[in-house]
Amino acid sequence: MGHWACDWHHNESGNSGLLSLQNTLRGVISLELERLNGQSWYAVYTHVNFEERVASALEAQGFEVYLPMLRCWDRRRGILTWKPAFPRYLFVHCLLTPSEWRAIKKTRGVLQFVGMEKPEPIPEEEIRSVRILLEATNGEVEGHPFLKVGDKVKVVSGPFKGAVGYLIEVCKRHKLLVGIEILGRAVVVEIDASCVRPLEPWEQ
Repeated sequence: MGHWACDWHHNESGNSGLLSLQNTLRGVISLELERLNGQSWYAVYTHVNFEERVASALEAQGFEVYLPMLRCWDRRRGILTWKPAFPRYLFVHCLLTPSEWRAIKKTRGVLQFVGMEKPEPIPEEEIRSVRILLEATNGEVEGHPFLKVGDKVKVVSGPFKGAVGYLIEVCKRHKLLVGIEILGRAVVVEIDASCVRPLEPWEQ
C-alpha cells in the first residue's frame, strides 16, 4: 500500500509540475506572439555611407535589421561590388517603444526616422516584396550602369584583356556583346560586364 501511495504521490507531483510548465510556456508564447504582433518595420535615415555600420550597431543591440543590397558596377575599381539598394536607408523591425526609439536615435550614424510628424510604419508586404525581388535576382543589376550601346569599351580582364571594341548589346545576367577588331577582322564576343570598362577620353 505504501509503495502505491508513494508512486501515486510522485505521479501527481510530476503531473502538477508538467501542467505548471505547460502553463508557463503558454504564457511565454502568448506574450511573445503579442509582442511580435505589435512590431512594425520603420525606415531609418543615416549619414552618407553609414548604412552598414548602423545596421551592425543596431543588430548588436538586439534589433532586427534589414539592409537591402544590390550588386553594382564600381567604375573606379572596375569590379562588381555590393551597395545599399536604397542609399542612406535601412529598415528596423520593432515595437518602437520610447526606450527603443531613444536607442536607435542615439546609434552613431543615425539621423532620423522616416515620417512626417512621427515615424511611419512600412507595410510588411512592401518589405517582403523587396526581399523576394532581390533574392530572386541574387541582388544583381542587369547590364552595366555606365555603358550604353555604341560606347567604346576596353576589356580589362579575361582572354581578350587589352582589346578595345564597341558595345553592341547589353544582355541579361551581366553579359555584354562587344565587337572587337582582331587581325583586321571584326568579331562579336560575349563578355562578362565585370571584364569591361568604358574607354576613357584620353585613351581614344
